[in-house]
Amino acid sequence: MTTTPTRRVRLVAAATFIALVAACGGVQDASDSQDLTSDLADAEIVAPVEGMECDPGTEPTGEPIVVGGSLSLTGPLAPTALVHDEIGKIVVEWVNECGGIDGRPLERKVLDDQSSPAQAASNYERLLAEGVDLVMGPYGGASTLAGAGPVSRAGYAYPTATNGAPGQLIGENHFPAHQFGAGVTDPTKMFDAYAQTLLGALNSSDTPPETIFFANAKFPTTLSYGAAAEAALEEDGKNIVGSVEYDLGTTDFSSIATRIASEDPDLVYLGAIGADVTNIYLAFDAIGYEPRAVYAAAPSPASIANLGDQVEGILLTSIYENHAPLGDTDIARYLAVTFSEAAEADGLFPLVETQAAGGFAAWQILLTAVNEVGVDNAAIIEWLNANEVSTVVGDISFDGFNNYGEDFNRVTQVQDGKRVLVWPEDVAGAPIDLAP
Repeated sequence: MTTTPTRRVRLVAAATFIALVAACGGVQDASDSQDLTSDLADAEIVAPVEGMECDPGTEPTGEPIVVGGSLSLTGPLAPTALVHDEIGKIVVEWVNECGGIDGRPLERKVLDDQSSPAQAASNYERLLAEGVDLVMGPYGGASTLAGAGPVSRAGYAYPTATNGAPGQLIGENHFPAHQFGAGVTDPTKMFDAYAQTLLGALNSSDTPPETIFFANAKFPTTLSYGAAAEAALEEDGKNIVGSVEYDLGTTDFSSIATRIASEDPDLVYLGAIGADVTNIYLAFDAIGYEPRAVYAAAPSPASIANLGDQVEGILLTSIYENHAPLGDTDIARYLAVTFSEAAEADGLFPLVETQAAGGFAAWQILLTAVNEVGVDNAAIIEWLNANEVSTVVGDISFDGFNNYGEDFNRVTQVQDGKRVLVWPEDVAGAPIDLAP
């Protein structure tokens, strides 16, 4: 079990951060001359959510407000879940540096579910029995669904950082930061908006792909992603030249790489999670194959960064990248500074992207409600179902099936070593660039 300290002063050298951004492929808005990193020297602490007071000179006192959660600190989901763990630590320290919530310190208890949904459910049962005040959801669709049972029975609000299991009912206590479905009420349509966003991104290119090969991890989210994308692309006239599924935790992709190479598609669609992208590119290298274009659904950020120039041009599912307009707020800038420092110290990908932003947005959902109605799960559930919450990924309201509200699935591309949103146009920092 990990218990986060209630307070730690965080001092950041802006020059060091700017150098780190450059070294790791930091992104600035390609359509605007503004460089967000130029403002980081002036990034002062602000409250992590709108409407919350921040008094960095005040030490929180009294009984701590304890938030319990389960995360995959080990196992195949750990490369991504560790990002969410880092965000949780940052948020607790951030709130306590601001003087706490109503003067009370925030505390966090995390149990390792070892990437097992059954263990995640057991962890929440244990945390609830221990009397935690609030909970935060786990990482991954299967674990999110498993944890929903005990959390819902206990009447707790259930904010989640990742997309959970959109096609499976959780209930009105579910408050996801990764929004799906664009408010549809039919669970079979939950991934249609995601698929249309991907299709729109590909067709916005001067050279959209005509042939596509699908390789999907056997994981609830990636399978749902892949099925919807395959149907939408095929309906649009794309030629699906192959489709395979592989077990979660697979490390040897040699046979899949060989099949892909034999078809040599215009686009390889990877329903990838965790370190899958790293491993499949190693398999491509082993046979001397260079794919024309690759789209990856849910890889860990480190698996992309570690490949360097090999993944130039890769497309990724994303809800956030640290450039204007989404990154151009005081809260986003302070998050970028604090996360960069903490993640670098712990050997994680040091820039805020989908996972870090989604994790932070889930905490913003919870903290906004607590700031409004206090530490009362019934009141939190009622308030969130009736109100909109401002987060780094966008303004979130909770309606439609499973409270998924809007659809925040966007498309990122690595361009010149930098991650940049390319679709939809209202958040894009650059147009998509697919090689002919």
